[in-house]
Amino acid sequence: MTTHDLMSRRAFLGGAAALALGAAACSKGGLRAAPAGNVGSSTGKLKVLNWALYIDTGDTGTVARFEQATGTKVDYSEAYNDNTYGQDKVFGPTLEKGKPTGFDVIVPTYWLVADLLSKNLLDEIPLERIPNHANLDPALLGTAWDQGARFNLPWQAGFTGIAYNPALTRKDIKSFADLLDPALKGKVGMVTEMREVLGFFMLANGEDPSRATVAAADGALDRLEAVVASGQVKKFTGNDYVDSMKSGEFAACLAWSGGVLGLQTERPDIKFVFPAEGGMRWFDSMVIPKGATNVAAAGDWMNFVYDPANAAKITAAVGYVSPVMGVKDVLAAAGGDAAKLAASPVLFPDDATRRRLYFWSGTTPAEEATLQARFTKITGV
Repeated sequence: MTTHDLMSRRAFLGGAAALALGAAACSKGGLRAAPAGNVGSSTGKLKVLNWALYIDTGDTGTVARFEQATGTKVDYSEAYNDNTYGQDKVFGPTLEKGKPTGFDVIVPTYWLVADLLSKNLLDEIPLERIPNHANLDPALLGTAWDQGARFNLPWQAGFTGIAYNPALTRKDIKSFADLLDPALKGKVGMVTEMREVLGFFMLANGEDPSRATVAAADGALDRLEAVVASGQVKKFTGNDYVDSMKSGEFAACLAWSGGVLGLQTERPDIKFVFPAEGGMRWFDSMVIPKGATNVAAAGDWMNFVYDPANAAKITAAVGYVSPVMGVKDVLAAAGGDAAKLAASPVLFPDDATRRRLYFWSGTTPAEEATLQARFTKITGV
């Protein structure tokens, strides 16, 4: 998935919910790290690179309100199409060659952040400028590769489960095994993110994707290869699975939680389930690449979006899980469609469900590159 049209797992929820809420260390290759604790003052211009449709927009959107509150102008780009784009078009040609990216904040997925950090390509987050850091969910700050989250802070999180059309499946989908039922041959979609697809196959094989091994992942790839060869999978998609569900091309598919919430505003007949075997979790994080010219404003930006009221506006627009504690309460207090979001089991699953949702973890970047090569050969994406 490399085109702008797919936009990976980001989908705009928009509409009444957002409106209702509105009412209510060392250097590498010549790049210098920003000195910890001494980031200087803002240059007055901030450059942000994010995924498409991943923020509230317009005259009262986050960018406009941040500019008004701080006096800092924001050059906000939505050109981050997917993590392959990040690796091949952003980080590879710049940071890995000792050149700056031209951005102050970029938002990759957590596993790519870990890879960048292992290569010493990130500046330390200026936590002294981010008092709202105290509002963050501790569960997203305790990664083994960045203990204490000194080099990354979460933007949004989400879940991968199964979306299905009961009129086409002719039964409720309750498990990943149901998705592989031969009765659905040629009517099933899967996402292009390797770790999520393999995570489901590992769960089906009785393996834990949060403790992934190469052997377990190879076993998942073996089974995936057989499923693809059988014709079970119509195609692998980015967020355009939404269109395939609307048209009836897919009877069921692996799907991202925020995309499904957006889809259900038009098609309430489409259902979403976390399968019996379990589901996958992920989060995207803000990082400051080496060579950033406005680390101070990057910190100010992070502080602004971690205010619960501001974070809730983003959640209402994009339908993904905010890393900020208190957002659910803000949505509930806003009433209307925003309150409906607060009650959504897709956006806020209960504790029992959360215990069945897994982050991919355990393999090294080098091992994952090898797995990705085989995944790409099998899937063609």
